[in-house]
Amino acid sequence: MKRFLSVMLIAAFAAASVFAGGSSEAEESAAPLPEYKDTITIATASDQNYMDGQMNNTNDVYLRAVYSQLVRRALDGSIEGDLAESWSVGEDGVTWTFNLRHGVKFHNGKELTSADVVASYDRLLNNTAVRYSSLARGYIEDVYAVDDYTVCIVTPGPVASLLANLTHRSNLILDADYIEKYGMDLGLTAESVNGTGPYRLAYWDRDQEMVLESFPDYFRGEVPTKKIDILIVTDANARLVALETGQVDISTVNSSEIPRLQETPGIQVKTYEGIGAHGLQFNCANEYLKDTRVRQAIVYAIDKQLIVDVLYSDIGEKAATAPVNPNVWGYYDFGVIPQDLEKSKALLAEAGYPDGFDMSIMLYPNYNKSTETCEMIVAMLAEVGINATIETVDNATFNSAMGNRTYPGEDFPWAMFFMGYGAGTADCDEGLRRIWTTSPDGNNNNNYGWYSNAEVDRLLAEAMVELDEEKRLELYRQAEQIIYIDDPAAVFTNDRYNIWTMSDKVEGFEVNVNNVIFWDNLRCKN
Repeated sequence: MKRFLSVMLIAAFAAASVFAGGSSEAEESAAPLPEYKDTITIATASDQNYMDGQMNNTNDVYLRAVYSQLVRRALDGSIEGDLAESWSVGEDGVTWTFNLRHGVKFHNGKELTSADVVASYDRLLNNTAVRYSSLARGYIEDVYAVDDYTVCIVTPGPVASLLANLTHRSNLILDADYIEKYGMDLGLTAESVNGTGPYRLAYWDRDQEMVLESFPDYFRGEVPTKKIDILIVTDANARLVALETGQVDISTVNSSEIPRLQETPGIQVKTYEGIGAHGLQFNCANEYLKDTRVRQAIVYAIDKQLIVDVLYSDIGEKAATAPVNPNVWGYYDFGVIPQDLEKSKALLAEAGYPDGFDMSIMLYPNYNKSTETCEMIVAMLAEVGINATIETVDNATFNSAMGNRTYPGEDFPWAMFFMGYGAGTADCDEGLRRIWTTSPDGNNNNNYGWYSNAEVDRLLAEAMVELDEEKRLELYRQAEQIIYIDDPAAVFTNDRYNIWTMSDKVEGFEVNVNNVIFWDNLRCKN
């Protein structure tokens, strides 16, 4: 990494001369085919916390280069077979049979069988230390093998969203032997990772570099680029310089740079619709924010449209109109909640705080424009008497805070915290139920602000098993209205795009709505 940064900085100040010569039509027609790099280098802002889908809460981008699952989201958003080549549901409506591909190999050469699928789900369903255990138990009751290539998943009742739920990262299939060998340390080192995806994790220096090497026996065929070198570069300016000087081929950058990069020769900017949103979430264990009226007052104090106009309009993002992104199945458009300072003050007075109060906001700056957003929100809250202060935290502190699941969170002192929201399944079942329902043990493992509303719990439980599509949509509409307006769980600010910047030599770069890279055709010219 030090060598990379040194070279990058030197290149930033170096001058390059490009000479071009003429050629005849005959010479042009005989021009050689382009040569492609063996290695594509990607710069990203943060590392993965686990290379294990059952524990990872970072993102899906590189997990799915290494692992596969029964079904997955295709590029067009539809659900297609991955490890499963076909499936069916029985007459009882609760027993789903999946027929596995034959000859699928793990990266260590072992053949995948139903035993690995069953072991993966046994760990997910029965180990409460696993992050997404409670989520999975909501829609899966049992998983068993019929034979080496046939697996049955039994649901607690008819589950309309089962296939969508199976696309969540927690359903990535692990090696049964590695589960036994590494336990809860699986996915923390390169040695503990063994998947069936197009790349194997060859090297991992945490928070510095991750190297993926193509797997020749990948069941869809070997991918064209032999190696993906992922550099963790937390400094946004350093990533930008690295991209512009050719030290990296693909990079994430601050969105404020996008308009300029769109006009920069040699750089291409790719924008994709996603399933993500940004917001400032409430800590409902906080002494003030336990009161619904106070949370409503904060929502009305903030001009969401102004925030988006000032900070996000340059990349085309729009103000949030619901607690989920419009690309999530079940979304309902409530419109942007307008700022209403008088209504905000009246609610604060009704709650017993006519002069406002002091509170803190936790800010993790790696979220795009989170600093500027929080600064605008602090100024708006001051107009109704709320004195908010910002505490900026690093990656380690943020992950530790999100890992604190003991109510009421004595070591979680912030009243609000900036967050990104995304329905990993592109369906409201997971997109709402995972984040906003009260968990059975009270710890709300993925409900970081301890939001709890009995009516929301009821509506989402009913929607999960409702097979009538129109009725299910209505249940989600009612739940979204509570979470967004009646008993707000967060100040939802803007719906996100997935934006990637790269050299114009990169070809075949494609992502789905989850921002998962499809590696099948990804190449980069020399």
